[in-house]
Amino acid sequence: MQQSLVRTLANKHKTSAQRIWAKYKGKTSTPFGPRRCILAPLPRADKPPLIAKFGGIPLRRNEQATLRDPVPYRFNRRSDVTQRLTRGKCELCESTEEVEVHHVRKLADLHKRGRAVPLWKEVMIARQRKTLVLCQACHRAIHRGQPPRLDPT
Repeated sequence: MQQSLVRTLANKHKTSAQRIWAKYKGKTSTPFGPRRCILAPLPRADKPPLIAKFGGIPLRRNEQATLRDPVPYRFNRRSDVTQRLTRGKCELCESTEEVEVHHVRKLADLHKRGRAVPLWKEVMIARQRKTLVLCQACHRAIHRGQPPRLDPT
């Protein structure tokens, strides 16, 4: 671990790894005895120096350690599409018949130039949504290329 840092610093400063090790080598005390480490002191005026320490950590397994993995928090909020579906209303004609979801791959597909934009595309563009909750009649009309009905009867 220390070797990789020493080599990185040597490469950065265009010098040898031996010179970097000679400059920054140090020892630190641990519960298992002294360990070699890399110390980089930063002297400060009127204060004790700041010391950056890399290494010197004993990597021993603690057999008595208890692991506590927290249970991940799950959000119970419904998504926008789910809320719109449970309303049970067509977003074009407001019919309460069986509703389905019309979906496009990308919003960019709705912006075709040179053509008149149908009402259903205008609604999706205005809402910035790739989905539209529709009754079966409006959904079939869209797939046939016909204008959907606008009265719920």
